[in-house]
Amino acid sequence: MKLKCLIIDDEFLARQLLDGYVQKVPYLEVAALCESAFEAIPLLQEQKIDLVFLDVNMPDLNGIDFIRTLKRKPEIIITTAYSEHALEGYQLDVIEYLLKPIYFERFLQAVNKAKDQIDLKLKAEQQAKTSPSPIAGMEGNSFFIKTGPQKIIRVSLDSILYIESLHEYVRIHLKDENYTIYHSLKALLDILPSEQFVQIHRSFIVNFNRITALEGNTVKVNNIELKVGKNFRDDLLNRIRSNSIGIGSSKTKEEPE
Repeated sequence: MKLKCLIIDDEFLARQLLDGYVQKVPYLEVAALCESAFEAIPLLQEQKIDLVFLDVNMPDLNGIDFIRTLKRKPEIIITTAYSEHALEGYQLDVIEYLLKPIYFERFLQAVNKAKDQIDLKLKAEQQAKTSPSPIAGMEGNSFFIKTGPQKIIRVSLDSILYIESLHEYVRIHLKDENYTIYHSLKALLDILPSEQFVQIHRSFIVNFNRITALEGNTVKVNNIELKVGKNFRDDLLNRIRSNSIGIGSSKTKEEPE
């Protein structure tokens, strides 16, 4: 199955470059080339678009504001000559951020990442059709999830490193594997024990017992670095202080002896 792509850029040469790159990738096809975000809106409403290549600085409606208008987002790869919108783009769940000039090798890395994400969502969607409730109720220190048409597994709470939001799906990360299921992060947070799991970002819940370090706005979980959202940082710091020795208030800068 080929992934249908939209290319949205107000520069003719940029559209042509990306169009040429897409034609080199067997699993991609271009649905349309758009000069503006406004031109793309009806196409997204009329067709199932899997992947969007989106410029940021465009007249009338820029790429970041365009993303905010979308209720159901395809995977989005931002393509721009400016780096200052990178953080904002990732906060809006874009899959990649490509800086112009864009070389084919970097382009291919980004679309491979997008394809992996789309494949995971399709798999989770198929599982959801045969199991409307992919997570069974909590039982002690574990719960069951459906991972295939005929397969249900038990997941121990202690084995979970962190849980990642993928729009209407979540990916449960264990040490050596992960599972993607049709579920919301908020609904999952409601059933997980609050003494063990803490939300650190709009896209991440972590197993507090698996946090090995906090540095700046990043936590380490089993050597994986995860961003801490500014709206969640104070709660996380208070949680860490209540489980610490010799860590003072955030108003006092701690210096090593």
